Amino acid sequence: MKNNLYIFSNTILRRKDNTLLVETLPDSSPIHEADIDESESEYLISCEPALDGNKKKYIPAENIESIYTFGDVRFNSRLLGFVSKHYIPIHVFSYYGKYTGSFLPKSEISSGNIVLLQTESYKNNYKRLILARKFISGAAKNSISNLQYYLYRNIPLDEEVSYLKNICNEIENVASVGELMGIEGNIKSSYYRCWTKIFKQDVEFTKRVKRPPDNMINSLISFGNVMLYSICLNEIYRTGLLPSIGFLHSPGDNRFPLSFDIAEVFKPLIVDKTIFRVINLDMIDEKDFFRKGDSLYMKDKTRKTFVEAIENRLKTTVLHNELKRHVTYKTLIRLECYNVIKHLKSQEVYSPYIPEP
Repeated sequence: MKNNLYIFSNTILRRKDNTLLVETLPDSSPIHEADIDESESEYLISCEPALDGNKKKYIPAENIESIYTFGDVRFNSRLLGFVSKHYIPIHVFSYYGKYTGSFLPKSEISSGNIVLLQTESYKNNYKRLILARKFISGAAKNSISNLQYYLYRNIPLDEEVSYLKNICNEIENVASVGELMGIEGNIKSSYYRCWTKIFKQDVEFTKRVKRPPDNMINSLISFGNVMLYSICLNEIYRTGLLPSIGFLHSPGDNRFPLSFDIAEVFKPLIVDKTIFRVINLDMIDEKDFFRKGDSLYMKDKTRKTFVEAIENRLKTTVLHNELKRHVTYKTLIRLECYNVIKHLKSQEVYSPYIPEP
């Protein structure tokens, strides 16, 4: 079974035969040119150092799904050739969790037909709007599903759920993507205002603040969403869709707008549910953050705790009604990509994943 590899420390990545050699360096040891084969070109992913000891680990390539880096990581062009051969994406984040970029090997699934269909559906306002509505509808209904879960556990959210359901009814009547984005903003602001009723901790959270995140919850949301965008990018890459052409989010506004589109459906189910869990089980609290200027950031240990919680959520299985078997949330994201492809090919109308009550 393939797993994601998360790197939080000063690290050198090398190819060793058919394995990836991960050499973790202590904070005090700078990464020196002599540590890399000097005949090869070198690349340094720079960010502030994270914590860990001096370790070496050999990982078979067939066991790696993708690589996420949060520390100073050095590798050479030979390593890039190695991960390309095994179709292993690399996602790069700063020490503070800000997304820097991704290295995507040439896709093992490449279809010019899918690219043409994506482009046609984006340029056709009617076709684009159909898909954009579906993404927002899925996000809204999954947000409501989260609130209903707590409503059934005697948290007073009746009025909020009713209000959000009424807003959802407006989605099918919008005439443009711009108008749809306005409804999305209304839904999210109303949804986030409910969160303080859900949290068992006394937390400061009244509205979404992105740049920079100003409190613990906004910091968790920002980091969790960035992680999910990369996870969705992985699955888009595996299915042959072109991540640079989205439908709700426009090309040019974001690096990979389709990953933003797919992520909208799964934010409530993966990121938000994970935040509720780590807060209500006291896995993370205010002491696990530090302030830098106007921003609040996670400490190293906190970031690892949250990444592990996200990873556990991705591995959680649910019963898929059509397949009649249990699948992981990670698999659900890939199935969502395939459903978009079926829609583009006019095989069936795309319907976003919404769990059964």
